[in-house]
Amino acid sequence: MREKLSIKDLFQMVKKRIALIFIITTLITVITGAVSLFILSPVYQASAQILVNQSKDNTDLYKVGEIQTNIQLIETYSEIIKSPMMLEKVKDRLNLDISNSALSEQIEIVSKGNSQLFTIKVEASDPKLAVDIVNTITVIFQEEIKTLMNVDNVNVLSKGNVGDNTAPIKPNPIINMIQAFFAGVVISLVVTFLIEFLDNTIKVESDIEEHLEMPMLGIVNLMENKKKWK
Repeated sequence: MREKLSIKDLFQMVKKRIALIFIITTLITVITGAVSLFILSPVYQASAQILVNQSKDNTDLYKVGEIQTNIQLIETYSEIIKSPMMLEKVKDRLNLDISNSALSEQIEIVSKGNSQLFTIKVEASDPKLAVDIVNTITVIFQEEIKTLMNVDNVNVLSKGNVGDNTAPIKPNPIINMIQAFFAGVVISLVVTFLIEFLDNTIKVESDIEEHLEMPMLGIVNLMENKKKWK
């Protein structure tokens, strides 16, 4: 194999192994699609939206200091929601047979900067279970925060519910297959180049010069042995 390769050489490698590239890419894409459709369990998501805002008279409602305090509290509230104490209460109320760490991984707290709103998202293998968990979290959180923080500034704006057209958020077979396709192309090209680079057989005249480290003086062409019969 020559040390210096031109773009033309690379294209020749790809053209030579195009069947291998097609087979590898197709297999990876099809297998990924099959796994996404028939093997991976669907995951559903439910969410509830929480407003952090102290109940007070309208004249005090929009004080900047109070708003900033509420925004900063969201990070603390996020930690409380995923704390072992909260998780244990949720499990007890729903009779869940799951570890705290596993339940915590199903919960995601999403907040946007300078907003007094945050969203609790819960993923589960069943849409109703996801809704039950997220609604139970909001109820227990409202109950406990009054004692823990001595405040009453949590209001539930929206609760989780099972919609008529509930669809799993993952796996997404189409996205997975698109990603698998590009991964298959990359993998097949790597395999193609490895095969070519590891192949030490002599194919062209320049390979002889490389292996023998001697200049080539000439080429003897094969001649057909033609005999004339009289």
